[in-house]
Amino acid sequence: MKHGLYISPTHFRSFADQVEKPMAGQIATRMAAGDLNSFFGLLPNPDPVLKALGQDIAVYRNLLADPLIKGIRRRRIAAVLSMERGFEQDASNTPVRVRRACEAAVARHLGIEAQLRAMMDGAFFGYRVLEYDWRYIDGQLVPVPVAKPSEWFGFHHESGELLFKARGHAQGVPVPERKFVVVGKMRSWENPYGEPDLAPCFWPVTFKRGGMKFWVTFTEKYGMPWAIGKLPRGTAQAEMDSLAGDLMQMVRDAVAVVPDDASVELKSVGSTSNADLYKELLMFCRSEINIALLGNNQTVEQDSNRASATAGGEVEEDLQDDDAQMVAEGINQWVNDFCAVNFPGAEPPVFKFWRQERVDDIRAKRDETLKKAGANFTQKYFQRTYNLEEGDLHEEDPAVPGKPSATQDLSFADDLPGGDLPLSASQAALDAAIDQLDDDAINGAMRTLLQPALDAIARAESLQAVEQALLDAWPDMDTQAIGELLGQACFVADLAGMDSGRDGGDSGGNQA
Repeated sequence: MKHGLYISPTHFRSFADQVEKPMAGQIATRMAAGDLNSFFGLLPNPDPVLKALGQDIAVYRNLLADPLIKGIRRRRIAAVLSMERGFEQDASNTPVRVRRACEAAVARHLGIEAQLRAMMDGAFFGYRVLEYDWRYIDGQLVPVPVAKPSEWFGFHHESGELLFKARGHAQGVPVPERKFVVVGKMRSWENPYGEPDLAPCFWPVTFKRGGMKFWVTFTEKYGMPWAIGKLPRGTAQAEMDSLAGDLMQMVRDAVAVVPDDASVELKSVGSTSNADLYKELLMFCRSEINIALLGNNQTVEQDSNRASATAGGEVEEDLQDDDAQMVAEGINQWVNDFCAVNFPGAEPPVFKFWRQERVDDIRAKRDETLKKAGANFTQKYFQRTYNLEEGDLHEEDPAVPGKPSATQDLSFADDLPGGDLPLSASQAALDAAIDQLDDDAINGAMRTLLQPALDAIARAESLQAVEQALLDAWPDMDTQAIGELLGQACFVADLAGMDSGRDGGDSGGNQA
């Protein structure tokens, strides 16, 4: 039965007819475009530097001997090594046993640091190839990666699949599935070789080496004083050559023997401005290398300031994340192959790198101050502010009426037994007697007591004046009314205490 729609009472159009053959393939191919570079099936590396030199990617390996490039390479590798890493919990629906098996395989057999250093060459050379050596370990097939030279491999001109440049095979040999892994930067169908970071460093390193050679020659030639020998006019050429040899020896050993009628004069070069040209060339080449490999030249140059160095550091953090993403893709390919062989059908976990976030000290101190002042923050606030996850914070028990919470400041906490305290009869009588005191009388007595102080504060013009006004108003405060009320309250409390002591305490109360 065909599936489709009647677009008219007599016209039926099948869904299968809508998928035309050109939609299932590719029309714009290299062969159709007349690209003769891929005539033999093996796509040549389109790197402009390599094409101009007529060499392969091995020429970039010689650049690693440069001190500046070597230092930057180690710096970028160390930056990725310093990041936190592991399997992301919520990125996949991986069974627990599969996740644990992957974690154990990565920890025991992958050699994460060694493989990270090897995969980082994918950024410097554009791509990096690692071959799996499958081994049966602890009841599982484990792929052990072995890094191979990138110049041994190429890519198919249409499919982009990896090809091994075996001897006697100009078109390359296809490699088996799950046998190799390729990592690199900015790889695409147009350029599966990637864009190596060392490509823009080739000419600066070449000129830097040439400039260094001429700079050393210039320094050797003009940095030392010139030894000028003088002989009488008409001296034979043989004697002149002999004196010249003695002077050359004197430059190295500071010892010379000359005839009695000859003289030697040491004259230094007055100006060395020409040597600054070589120095400027070297510094320009260094700057170009730093920009190519670090994205800036502010963190390594002496004339940078704090603001520019901070901005350059932010660029390097972005580069660090990019390098970590490349390495994570290579490790995830390894994990996918490991799971496909040992756990067919199971979704593999996702390996990732992340930078440890620093806690904002200013915000933390502010929150601590607010907490001491009585502010209560929710768990969602702490999770959002300090990047915490569910389960990191302990949930407090809901407050029970009559029972102090754990966050309250308890006085005499050692004297309080657990649970709610029963109220004694004498205490209830004392509370009732205190409740019978006239509230208006208490408020009036307090107003009479504090009125001089309130008047003094109203007249004051500054904090110092308020302090002095309170001291001056203290003798004028009327304490008679409040004293009578306090005396009544103390009298009732004494009676309740004597009654409780005579009866030996209530049966429901607590013994002192």
